[in-house]
Amino acid sequence: MPETMTFYFDFSSPYGFLASQKIDELARAIGRKVVWRPYLIGIVYKTFGGAPVDHPLKKAYMLMDFARSARLAGLADANFPPDFPASPVTPSRVFYWLESIAPDSAADFARAAFRACWLGGRGVSDPEAAIEVASALGFERAAIIAGMQEPAVKDRLRHETEAAIAQGIFGSPVIQIDGEAFWGFDRFGMIEAMYRPR
Repeated sequence: MPETMTFYFDFSSPYGFLASQKIDELARAIGRKVVWRPYLIGIVYKTFGGAPVDHPLKKAYMLMDFARSARLAGLADANFPPDFPASPVTPSRVFYWLESIAPDSAADFARAAFRACWLGGRGVSDPEAAIEVASALGFERAAIIAGMQEPAVKDRLRHETEAAIAQGIFGSPVIQIDGEAFWGFDRFGMIEAMYRPR
């Protein structure tokens, strides 16, 4: 069983999207298994302040840098979802519901949900987008709708968000390896340099 690395992300994060499309490549390069952990970065901003989209200079830079980073990652067609910045509660709940009943499908859902929003023009907060992605993986619509409303699923997302913040996770993406955190898609090269098997 390979060692793990934990991938913390928010479905509304532009760099979380880029990371989601490249994280498996990184994991193979360093011989790790990815543990996917969506959480609500909005709770970080609500608690501590500092949302990048609230700062006009940071927002302008982020818009430019995302386009540049997407091109370099081979994802030049990426664009901000129509509802950006939006609540990622629905896809996050669907993820944790899937993890509870079909663990191997949760990461597939996350990758595809990111693509639907950042490449397919769907809204992050649009329940239909998340439902359609999960349906395409073979899950029944009624079960998805019921599952994402389960109290245990809602509690799980709340718990994962609180647990991430308690560990000092504050951005998206953050990769945690052996207790060390790396914030940002631009840290993938550093992670590979540090952890690639010799």
